[in-house]
Formats: sequence, structure tokens, C-alpha cells
Amino acid sequence: MVISYWKNGKSVSCIGQILKFSKSTVFNIDRRFKTENSVGNKQRSGCPRKFSEREERRIVRFHINPRTRTVKLTLKCKCRFRKSVNPETVRNVLKKHKYHGRVPQRKPYISKANRKAALAFAKMCLKQPTEFW
Repeated sequence: MVISYWKNGKSVSCIGQILKFSKSTVFNIDRRFKTENSVGNKQRSGCPRKFSEREERRIVRFHINPRTRTVKLTLKCKCRFRKSVNPETVRNVLKKHKYHGRVPQRKPYISKANRKAALAFAKMCLKQPTEFW
């Protein structure tokens, strides 16, 4: 929008008033278009990705048991994808897919005798009238 107004000969302050941008914003967009012939954001610097989207999905599928250590998952990645990565990288992939490093709560052990007693108590309570409660 800014460029089309600028090509039509509108001033920076006039474009700013029409589009409700500040004059400095319009000026910067205009300057970037003149120097780079584009107003899009530049590609940012950074380390390239270690895993593709497909490999990340495979890592999440490896992570069936929540008690599995990331070191073991890293070794699996090394075998499957032939990429050696830091366990922290695998941990970051899991965090990205909403799997966090928490240990699940252990289920309490209930013996067969206690299970039978609890079931008998529940059945007995079903037969009680409402006045009992």
C-alpha cells in the first residue's frame, strides 16, 4: 500500500495520515524499497535446523514411554537418521511438541485382596437406601 501511494506521487506525511502510520515508518518502508527493491523482512541469521519436520515427528513417535531418557533417543536418532546431535537438541524437539521433562506419577499398587474388598464395599453401598447416606 505504501509503495503504491509513493509511486502515485504522494508525500511521506500524506501517506502516513492516510494509512495511520508514523512518518518515520513510511520513510523507512520507502527507503527499504528503494535500496533492496523489496519491503519484506530479511532472512534472519542462525544455525540451520538439524532435523526436518518429518524427522521431528519420528522422534516424537520414538518417545512412547515418558521415562525414556533423551540420551537413548539421541542414540536412536544417530542410528535412524545418521545424524549425531546433542541430547539437548532432542529435548528441544520434544518440548516443541509439548512433551516436557516430567516424570509421571506412579500408580499405587493394589493387591488382589484389596481390589476384591473395594469391589464388595462398592456393591454393598449400591444396595443401601438413600436414608443410609
